[in-house]
Amino acid sequence: MSYLLAFCLALCWGTAFLASKNMVEALPPYWSTFFRVLAGFMFFVVFYGVQRKNLKCPVKELWRPWTIGFLLILFPFAAISWGQRFVAPTIGGIFNGTVPIWSFIAGAILLKGVDRFTWRRAAGVSVGLAGLLCTVWPSLSIGHDKWAMYGCAAMLLMAWSYSLGNVLTKKIMVDNQSVSLEANTFHQYLFSAVVLLVVAFVAEPFPATSAFSPKVVLSILSAGIFSSAVAFLLMVALIKRWGATRMASVTYFTPVVAMGSDIIARGRMPSGLELIGLGIIFVSLFLIQKPVEAK
Repeated sequence: MSYLLAFCLALCWGTAFLASKNMVEALPPYWSTFFRVLAGFMFFVVFYGVQRKNLKCPVKELWRPWTIGFLLILFPFAAISWGQRFVAPTIGGIFNGTVPIWSFIAGAILLKGVDRFTWRRAAGVSVGLAGLLCTVWPSLSIGHDKWAMYGCAAMLLMAWSYSLGNVLTKKIMVDNQSVSLEANTFHQYLFSAVVLLVVAFVAEPFPATSAFSPKVVLSILSAGIFSSAVAFLLMVALIKRWGATRMASVTYFTPVVAMGSDIIARGRMPSGLELIGLGIIFVSLFLIQKPVEAK
């Protein structure tokens, strides 16, 4: 069951970059991010409303969902929207594949038990980093496009934010029962939507109605519901089963899904270095995936 959840999560995350690319080709980046978060927020309103879940959160505990919301929703989604204007969906997926590396470092420092440091995992993330650098190199070297480099930098910030958010989700959300999962999730999205709405209004003009083509609307729904809300539920379930570090290794499959969607929808074929890098990443997967007995 855990591996089925992992496959679905990789599918959710991997298709997010194609959807984001479709969105930012028609909408300003912060408005694009807002509509993505709004779609996810409305999903949870309906989902928890049907279940009649209690979504109240004590004021003194609001820092918990706000912290996770910033690290897993607000900041990384905005970074994806901004950076995806300058790089292909495949490259976004590849940078998302670096999340296990940064999660390993953060988990080794902040967590214990199944998420603690081991030399096998250290070797795994080192090999994975080499593979990821191999796949990204063509986009950084061809033409020396500074905007492509800025786009890659935004994707790196996205990966750092996701990795820290993954670790802190276990530390201040999964392992803490002061706020229910449902209330925590609801307030994450509410906080992110409100902040993004303010930022978008200040920084960008409201997009024209003509920008919301069927393709853009479907991309918003896909990114907001499938790649965000549903993916979040899958992520929390896997953290409970595997721990933060091992769960983050699911993102090794994200580049494959992103690359496949890029080929099918946009006709972009991967370079030889990108394929070699993905092969190296699969080697690292076997090193980092081995469970560690809790002490």
